Amino acid sequence: MLQWWRGHVDGFLEQWFPTSCTRCGSLGGSPCSICIDQFVGAAPIPEIPPLKSVAALLRYDETSRPFIADLKYHGGWSVVRGLAPALSFLLEDTVGAQYRDVVLTWAPTIPERARDRGFDQAEVLARELAHRSGLPVRRLLRRLPGEHQTGRNRFERSQGVHFVATGPIPEIVVVLDDVVTTGSTLAAAATVLCEAGALSVFGLALAATPDWSQT
Repeated sequence: MLQWWRGHVDGFLEQWFPTSCTRCGSLGGSPCSICIDQFVGAAPIPEIPPLKSVAALLRYDETSRPFIADLKYHGGWSVVRGLAPALSFLLEDTVGAQYRDVVLTWAPTIPERARDRGFDQAEVLARELAHRSGLPVRRLLRRLPGEHQTGRNRFERSQGVHFVATGPIPEIVVVLDDVVTTGSTLAAAATVLCEAGALSVFGLALAATPDWSQT
């Protein structure tokens, strides 16, 4: 409910107080049209079992980083709204013929971080994408307490992410996250969902680091 309320309040305020671009400060939206033209698409992501496939919209670099940070640390609804149309097209391309049977969910951040910030950035992303695509969104995962993933290597990340499934699990699930770095968070989420009954799990992120597979 808090996420829904915050999104609608932000949308109302944007009508009267135009949003300035997080990166360059231009009025008229964040990201603005100038910064959008400078985005670089994410490279194809190799297979990450047990995910059926994983895709990201943007390369995580000096252009996209300020917008990802706005989402991660401030719940940047304007950023998600600006990128949701392109992310919706990527979602449809990624899932293909199974698109209309998809249920969206997200890879939750650690509970302490969500409490401190008052939101979960992956949930913000998933709910806005659901609004844009018309697909259902459900909380299917609960993350157990653990260490932050930022700055950790692939092995450390793979050992530090633990989820449990919540409620009945649909057959086809797309898990949203803000950034794919090593793929360990999405892989951990997919493993739990598959063990709980999902037949196909896809991963979708706003951005992917250029060298994520070597991290």
